[in-house]
Amino acid sequence: MEKKVNDALLHNPADSKRRLKARVARWFGDCFYACGRDGPPAELAYQGRCYRLARVLKHDFLAATCLYEAAPGADGPVRVIGKIGRCGHFCFFPLAWLGRLVTRKEVRQLQRCAGIEQVPHLLERLRPNIYVYEYIEGASLGEKPELPRDFFENLLAVLQQIHTRRLVHFDLHKPGNILLGKDGQAYIIDFQLSLYIPDRLLVSKRLSAALRRRLQAYDIYHLYKHKRRRLPAELTERERALSTRIGPLLRLHRLIAKPYKLVRRPCLRYLRAKGILKDTQETRACPETDPARWTKK
Repeated sequence: MEKKVNDALLHNPADSKRRLKARVARWFGDCFYACGRDGPPAELAYQGRCYRLARVLKHDFLAATCLYEAAPGADGPVRVIGKIGRCGHFCFFPLAWLGRLVTRKEVRQLQRCAGIEQVPHLLERLRPNIYVYEYIEGASLGEKPELPRDFFENLLAVLQQIHTRRLVHFDLHKPGNILLGKDGQAYIIDFQLSLYIPDRLLVSKRLSAALRRRLQAYDIYHLYKHKRRRLPAELTERERALSTRIGPLLRLHRLIAKPYKLVRRPCLRYLRAKGILKDTQETRACPETDPARWTKK
């Protein structure tokens, strides 16, 4: 009798349909993450040492940023950050080429920043879509650490050094890309969206420099916006004006981003509610990718 009941449950069409829908949902959800169903590599080899995955710091559509640790005692760093560019498809549309492209671009930008102490120190590009850099111990602005009074002055000095390399960071609006190091210094990370503007991009050096300054002002605006929110008492009148000055580029960005967010957030909220997008300890560890923020009003 018990066998017949089990067989009936096993061949229940409604139950089979639910299981199929759950599998399809999990498959679809995995497509939203750079490393797909398998997740980031469990191990990375660098300079003959084996580094094991210790923590996923961030995992989104384009890349996964992970902390890897090696057994102490041998030469070389004990902890490194491995950044893995997208290696999977999205609903069968191949996107591994995008991961390689983004990795190559970011590695090149970090090479241009060589010598700047408070940006990630590139160690090696291990594969076309994976590179490692030195681990920076500290907390991001997104984690709301207590900041020293001169934090944003130090941050401005770092940003100015980056700008002298003809770069625009373009992603400083995210608190997760600004760190307060354990040493009390300000660090800027994640050059995934950064832009290099050479002297002859617009035929003449003068026009190229004017474009570069205009785009770099976008970085300055976000720096002082963070200062206005975190250390308002330290903000000068000039800095306050810069933190509220909305130029044509920012207006264009908001014109595009606002309707995008109006569509994106309800979609992400729905996918999370259905269990398609993951809600794990790893995702909650990063304020920027915490799924709970999609439900905020």
